[in-house]
Amino acid sequence: MTLQYNNEVPTLTQLQTVLQTQLGAKYECRVVHDRWTLNFSGAQCVLVKKSGTVGICVAVNEKNKKIDVDGIVPNQVIEKIFFNNFATRLLLTSSWNKLEKEVAEAIRAKLS
Repeated sequence: MTLQYNNEVPTLTQLQTVLQTQLGAKYECRVVHDRWTLNFSGAQCVLVKKSGTVGICVAVNEKNKKIDVDGIVPNQVIEKIFFNNFATRLLLTSSWNKLEKEVAEAIRAKLS
C-alpha cells in the first residue's frame, strides 16, 4: 500500500512516534535497517511487528513524496525456512492486509 503526500513527507522519526503512540500497546514499533523494500533507496524503515511471521515495513520516499506500507516476515530465519516461496507467502496475505490497513489508518489520522 502506498500513501501519497502533496506536501512534506513525514520523517522516519515522526512516523515511528506516531505509530508508537497509536499502536505501541499492541505491536512493537521501531526504526530498523530496511532489508525488505526494493522500491526505495532508504537504509531504514519503521518496523511494526505483530509476530515473527506478520509485520509491516513503513518506508519513506521523500523524492516521490510517498510512504510505502508493506507486509513482511520480520524474522529472517522464519522467512528463509518457511516463507521463501510464493505459495506459503499466500497464507500471510490476509494478516498483512489487515495490519497494513491499521497502520495506514494510524498514519493518516495523525499526519493528514
